Amino acid sequence: MNTRTAKLLLAILVLFLMLTVINVVVHIFKNDYVTETAVAVSASNAVSFKGVYIRDEQPIEYKGKGVISYAVDDGGRLSAGEIAAYVYNDEKQIRINEKIAEIDAEIAVLNKIQNPGTQEVDQPAYLAGLIENAYKNIIAYKEAGDLEKLRSEKEELVIYLSTMQYVTQEILNFSDKIASLKTERHNLESQQVDPIDAIPVPNSAYFVSYTDGYENILNFSKAETLTASEIKSVTDINGAKKDSGIGKIINGYTWKIAGVIEDPRDYFKDGKKIKLYFPSSGNTIDAVIEKIRPAETDNQNEKIIIINCTDMSYDFVQHRVETIEIQDEEYKGIRIPREAIIVKEMEIEKRNPETDAIEMVKTGVRGVYIKQGEKVTFKLIDEIFQDEDYIVSRVRPESKYVQLYDDTIVSGVSVGGDLE
Repeated sequence: MNTRTAKLLLAILVLFLMLTVINVVVHIFKNDYVTETAVAVSASNAVSFKGVYIRDEQPIEYKGKGVISYAVDDGGRLSAGEIAAYVYNDEKQIRINEKIAEIDAEIAVLNKIQNPGTQEVDQPAYLAGLIENAYKNIIAYKEAGDLEKLRSEKEELVIYLSTMQYVTQEILNFSDKIASLKTERHNLESQQVDPIDAIPVPNSAYFVSYTDGYENILNFSKAETLTASEIKSVTDINGAKKDSGIGKIINGYTWKIAGVIEDPRDYFKDGKKIKLYFPSSGNTIDAVIEKIRPAETDNQNEKIIIINCTDMSYDFVQHRVETIEIQDEEYKGIRIPREAIIVKEMEIEKRNPETDAIEMVKTGVRGVYIKQGEKVTFKLIDEIFQDEDYIVSRVRPESKYVQLYDDTIVSGVSVGGDLE
């Protein structure tokens, strides 16, 4: 090989090495892609709305004269023919009956406090915590105007304070107090008279001691045609009694809630199981979406939702309208930004429903491009939740799906690559 040829080959080799070095440097210092690391996330779809109670309600009328004394708490279940209320000539008998009930409750509490096991279980430090919490709750309920819970919390506080006196031996026993209460009860019993009338329920149902005028308006058949404006116009009278009757019964175990919610992604579907949280009482119950349909308002994202419920208690019959929160299940997976998601034509395995055979079918699949060093790879996503800015993909062990800490390409140059 002559000198000229050797120099030419050397020049070509040097040029090739220089191009290789430049290519490496460019790839190191020039990043054409904007990536986001796939991280673990927990998400839920909570929606707060004004809920309107719809029940199969029947007012109970009483044409006679006298003062009504209720025999069952609101939301209590009565069998057919059971007594919902008694009628007396005047309120004196009602006050006597209420006082006897209070004395019975107080005697029961005192007996419970001086039970031999009380000193062993209720220690002063533990009771001090209960007393402090009771004080805080009383203040909170007073500010919220919740008189029913305020009364209940006050009774709890009395129990805690009396128990503290007993376990710290400030009071050796409540025998004298119990004897005094029994004497008072005996004196009250001597003043009792029989009611002049009794009001039974016609059939097995839940009882409520008030009517609000919506009993014949908000019924199950009306729920199918309620408009958004009708739902928004319903007001709550918070248990105000009407002169038309002594109360009402609620037939059946099922009741409904109607509301107007914003659901821009059509997330909520007929038959979906949900949880409802009631801030006014702190209750959470299971429920099912019976129907969701467009609200036909100027806001295209508004939907009318009808929810089926079966739990019944005092709290659920104290209002016609209240703020309710849908607490959807928590979704745990991998966070994927929406701008990273693309649809790619691919051949995937799919079961033929007619032959039950697995076939390769070409179809569009959703996924993202992943940057792995200098390599770009397409990976599938398994969506279980979506928000405005991102979706949650289920964590799956298969390598063809997005994995935790993958660098998903959000933007950059046109990419390609085959699914591994």
